[in-house]
Amino acid sequence: MIIFYLTFKRLILCLLNSSSSKYKLLCHVLIVVCLLASSIHAQEITINPRSRMVLNGAVFLVVNNMAFQNNGSFAAGKSTVNFRGHRDTLVSYVSGSNSTTFNNLSISKSAYGVALKSPVIVKDVLAVNAGNLYTDSNLTLRSDENLTARLDVVPSGSYIIGKANVERYIPARRAWRLITAPVSSSNSIYNSWQNKGVYSSGSGLLVTGPNPSAAAGNGLDYSEFNNISMRGFNYSTQQFTNVLNTKVAVSPGNSGSADNAGYFIFIRGDRNPVNTYVNNVNITTLSSIGSLQTGTQTFTASADTNKRYTLVGNPYASPVDFDNVTRTNLKKRFYVWDPSLNTVGGYVMLDDLDNDGSYSKSVMGSSQTKHLQSSQAFFVQTNTNAAASITFNEISKSGGNNNQLFRPVTPGGTAALGAGELNATLNLLNADSTIILADGALVEFDNIYNAGVDLDDAAKFSNTNENISIVRNNVALAAERRPALGIYDTVYLRLTTTTKRNYQFVFNVTGLEQPGMMGFLEDSYLGTSTLISLSGITTVNFALNAATGSTAINRFKIVFKPAVATLPVTITRVNAYQKNSNIEVEWKVENELNMVKYDVEKSRDGTTFTHAGTTIVNGGNNAYHSYNWLDIHPATGNNFYRIKSYDMSGAIQYSAIVKLAIAKISNGFSIYPNPVTGNVINLRLDSQPVGEYQVKLTNTMGQVIFEHTIQNDGSSSQGLNTRSKLPAGMYQLEITGKGSKPVTLKVIVE
Repeated sequence: MIIFYLTFKRLILCLLNSSSSKYKLLCHVLIVVCLLASSIHAQEITINPRSRMVLNGAVFLVVNNMAFQNNGSFAAGKSTVNFRGHRDTLVSYVSGSNSTTFNNLSISKSAYGVALKSPVIVKDVLAVNAGNLYTDSNLTLRSDENLTARLDVVPSGSYIIGKANVERYIPARRAWRLITAPVSSSNSIYNSWQNKGVYSSGSGLLVTGPNPSAAAGNGLDYSEFNNISMRGFNYSTQQFTNVLNTKVAVSPGNSGSADNAGYFIFIRGDRNPVNTYVNNVNITTLSSIGSLQTGTQTFTASADTNKRYTLVGNPYASPVDFDNVTRTNLKKRFYVWDPSLNTVGGYVMLDDLDNDGSYSKSVMGSSQTKHLQSSQAFFVQTNTNAAASITFNEISKSGGNNNQLFRPVTPGGTAALGAGELNATLNLLNADSTIILADGALVEFDNIYNAGVDLDDAAKFSNTNENISIVRNNVALAAERRPALGIYDTVYLRLTTTTKRNYQFVFNVTGLEQPGMMGFLEDSYLGTSTLISLSGITTVNFALNAATGSTAINRFKIVFKPAVATLPVTITRVNAYQKNSNIEVEWKVENELNMVKYDVEKSRDGTTFTHAGTTIVNGGNNAYHSYNWLDIHPATGNNFYRIKSYDMSGAIQYSAIVKLAIAKISNGFSIYPNPVTGNVINLRLDSQPVGEYQVKLTNTMGQVIFEHTIQNDGSSSQGLNTRSKLPAGMYQLEITGKGSKPVTLKVIVE
């Protein structure tokens, strides 16, 4: 006996015999709330107008033989509504004047089936376990920010007859995506994904291109630049081709078997015209209307070594497990486009070469798994010259809904890896210290692999924005498989499609640590060698600028060298002083163990440094030492310096940066340092006659701040003590000697 709480100013008990299906439940009340997570049986449910039925919790509602009629309101909660066949002598149906939203809808009739006579929305799982489902174009598989509905395994002998609307929710992110419509006998691209050209907030998309004529012609939408936003894949040329007409079927076939196609499409949001302008974006949901594909679905590819890749769309309105698809002459490998990478997305390669169900991934931080999602398209790779195919069966389906694939992700570098792997992640490093995951590459070391490039290595698919790849024999790879790591092995990195900005490497390494070996990231532009961990995570920030060599695609490589026991030197202090017309740089060090030399590097802007001089180590391990170097060619204005230290292993580290400004000499007079930081202004009088000079300091308003008489004895330097610290700002120092014109110098006080 099940108790229903009915709210209509009083409580009513509806008594149902859970062992019988002969009872009918009539709801004539405002609200029915089912509080028990258990089964409810009824022959027929009718919800009258102005009535509301609420199933609270995991209620299992069984409708035996007859109908579910909704003329009021039905709230499914987390429930399952199951149509069973007690007598099973006729078709059950869902009807009513209002649409009905089910959480889970299950059909378990051994004959006949269930007909949808009014709109039905399924939020989670549609299961046709026995019997047929007649949709009459009234079925929608809902997709939103939390969940995408899926069609469960359809057994042999059961069919879904009629068309359905399969939705795919797209978050607010301007990005390219690899998608498909998992239906056959479909509407056109224009009538489905473009909503027949009608703008409705939160649905559809804009498809732009050259010579748009919208509804009257090719279906393309107008935009400011008419850029191509949708592409198909040409197997013969192995290239994307522009979609110039959207008045064609979104799924090109109507046989019911592998009729869908994959597309590469830039999604800005819904059909709001403002979304054609950069930075405008919102959420949207795409609708693919057609017949649901069930049963065996086979996609083929011809035998041609020059045509290795095929773009395949998931044929089912359900996630599929790549482990459970049948591959003929295909690598157990696929490529997807992850829209959450970089600014508009990027390729991610996954493969399982040893067929153990554990997949390697080129971009470590990507949320892509072996479960390919409803409406997702992907590339597969042939591995021989024989005819190739990929076959999906109902058992390929999975419950692996991956909401994270359509959500932003955390920059990579923290997940666990398998043994003997080096995963290199490239991040964008923004000025506000935020990080965006851009791309990644993988190296696996094991003696089961060959040293050359073969089919165990995964080719690199180029992204729209930044790319990082591993280079072997001049071939760019997303994943390189090579023999076990040895001393003096080198991993060559390639960076392409970069810009002048700040970046970050994250190297996540496991299983490579061994006695007597160290790994270093070598930077050919800076001439640095940075130690990286062989059993953990190393983060290295770097910048690209306009200087020659900075943006070289082969700037970085990882080199494995013999280990040298070192204790990092500590540079305790760096100073720069003006010494006559020169600048002396001084630094002090501690823990000077196994050090080789120190380079002094110089810069005018504090960013781009060049080699200026070298000082050899004095000797004496673990000792305290002081070093100095004289710059006899200082620049007028700011001079920046840093110290670059080298140890015997080749490891490099940098000191803090110091700055000294040299003012332009005016008739032999100059201020140093300038800006002034205390209450003493150092005045240089180079090659000036001995004698008396009057000095006067004024502010920008002409007010006299300080006056003094100095005696030049030929020492060329005078300290002017203003007695109190000057407020920060700009000042003028006027110097007047006997029989000479006044000289004015600018003084900056910090």
